[in-house]
Amino acid sequence: MRSCQRSVQTLLALALLAGAPLVFAGEQFSGFLDNYPEMSPDPDRPGAVEWTKPGVDRSQYTKVMLEPLSIIVDPQSEYKGLSSSDVQALADGFRDAVVATLEPEIPVVQVAGSGVLYMRAALTGVELKKQKRGILGYTPVGFVVTAVKDAVGKRISLQKAALEIEVLDSQTGERVGVIIDRDLSEKGGSKHELSWKSIQDTLNFYATRFKARMLAVRQEAARKP
Repeated sequence: MRSCQRSVQTLLALALLAGAPLVFAGEQFSGFLDNYPEMSPDPDRPGAVEWTKPGVDRSQYTKVMLEPLSIIVDPQSEYKGLSSSDVQALADGFRDAVVATLEPEIPVVQVAGSGVLYMRAALTGVELKKQKRGILGYTPVGFVVTAVKDAVGKRISLQKAALEIEVLDSQTGERVGVIIDRDLSEKGGSKHELSWKSIQDTLNFYATRFKARMLAVRQEAARKP
């Protein structure tokens, strides 16, 4: 219970964080990461950049440990009124989606150890706008996680956001990879809309690719004599 309360407090603090962004190679970053390596364009994702530790042996990793998603609201955001319940519900909803994508092939564990990657992610530079709705249009907060996430989406419009992902060795804390994606809009067709759904779709995209890469490395290692 105490750890859950600490998670909520931490998420809320991050949600209300308002600091000057860092600048690296002409690009602005949020400061979610301690430092930003020199990254290259992601060939699979327009608008994204990535970095992978040179020489990393991915075959040694078989499990993943997830840090709760952080939400960092931009100081210029029109609306900053995310409650702790809102933040917790969004983080839980997105985590559930990522876990459902990874498992059972890539187990998500709660304890660091050998062969475990530690993955942390944040929505940064988030700009919000409050939707104009009557009180009867709201789903009661705390009903269920999915209902809360839907309610947040109906009450609060997402105007702008970036996604930052960092992957670490859970034992040594050594950084293994970084991804930063600034184009989180819905892909496909002529509609490019930023929404809570498009954020979840983006997380699912990276989770699916991460899983495919880990399984490919595992199969290659199994074929070696």
